[in-house]
Amino acid sequence: MNLRTRFVLISAGLMFVLASCMSIGAYRIASNQLQHQVGSSLDQRASRILQIMSQPDFNWNDSFGPGPVNQAIMQTEVDAITQIVLPNGQVLGRREYPRLPINKGDRSLSVNGKRIHRSSTIIDHHKFRTLTVIANDGSLIQVAKDTQIILNAQNGMRMWFPIYAAIAVIISALFGWLFARRISKPIEDLALTAESIAATQDLDRTITVSGRDEVAQLATSFNTMLEALRGSVARQRQLVQDASHELRTPLTSLRANTELLERGTLSDADRTSILADMRAEVDELADLSAELSALATDNRTLEEPVSIDLSDIAHDIANRAARRSGSPVTVHTTPGTTVIARPNQLERALSNLVDNAIKFTNDGSEIEIHVGSYRVEVRDKGIGISDSDKPHVFDRFYRATATRSMPGSGLGLSIVSQFASDHNASAYVLDNAGGGAIVGLQFPIPAV
Repeated sequence: MNLRTRFVLISAGLMFVLASCMSIGAYRIASNQLQHQVGSSLDQRASRILQIMSQPDFNWNDSFGPGPVNQAIMQTEVDAITQIVLPNGQVLGRREYPRLPINKGDRSLSVNGKRIHRSSTIIDHHKFRTLTVIANDGSLIQVAKDTQIILNAQNGMRMWFPIYAAIAVIISALFGWLFARRISKPIEDLALTAESIAATQDLDRTITVSGRDEVAQLATSFNTMLEALRGSVARQRQLVQDASHELRTPLTSLRANTELLERGTLSDADRTSILADMRAEVDELADLSAELSALATDNRTLEEPVSIDLSDIAHDIANRAARRSGSPVTVHTTPGTTVIARPNQLERALSNLVDNAIKFTNDGSEIEIHVGSYRVEVRDKGIGISDSDKPHVFDRFYRATATRSMPGSGLGLSIVSQFASDHNASAYVLDNAGGGAIVGLQFPIPAV
């Protein structure tokens, strides 16, 4: 069941419940009001007659004469009947009106006991509400009112209310379908586009966005996702192309060396030299593979950012680098060393900075790691980085002209740049006073 059908069914169902409740409520309120009016009319009629009977000169023998008092007793309404039953059993009433029955409940009334009895009776196929009251002289005052108009009204309500409810349900379903169609059409277009992109792998398509509602926001988010996917695919293709290009050189060298080894005229010294070159090329391929893996791995999905003290990480890396290379690596700390980062990714990036500094410092001079003010930077006194190379040192596989003869893949600073991008930080390169370079990371400064 699609969204449009569910919306129509829900809106129609709610309208059905609402219309049914309103119809039942209106029916009960109207019926009770009409019944109350009938009862009130009978009470007023009986009270009027009792008031007339209380007059000193009242006489039942004159009650149906032409006088105003008698006219007040014998009303002229066509839907009401007044009847008096005297203690001697004589029944007084208008001749043109039918007689009201005297039932057991009416006869049980007494002056000292129950004085009022309400009942219903059928006269000429019409239902009458009857009120019987016993007067002080023992006379029974019977007043009745035709309730057929109430029954007709109830029958009309029972017939028309369901019709009105059905019309309301149909109208709500129609408007619900139109509204759901307007809402679901962009979502359906979005789904069709997503399915088409999944089938054709064509990421150049976009969704046309109109309006500012939630559906428009969804379409905008989808376009943003497509743009991110296009960038990711482009980076993957570039990475594959660059890696293929970088792998070609050591592989070609290995092939050439293996062909040289096949010659039987090589001296032992030449063979040893070729094997040493091959081991170096294999090590270079291993390093390149590790750096490609680090660059291609999405650490954002493998690690959660945590609070890290840059000073602790810097001291660990400095100790390891000093033991491995024999070069002095020192750490200088100032306040502001706690940042939010992914530990393994941070350690790899900072290790690359230190390794680069050691590699390009030929005289074994001191490498300094400065931590503070929410930044970490590595300072060396090596060959430095020229102004023409500085804009490109963080590009993948880029190697400065002065270092192309040295071992390396050109991926170390790319990993640093990727770390900065993942953490909303910035990577920078500066000249070190007295020679060498400064390469560092500036983290966002926490809000006070």
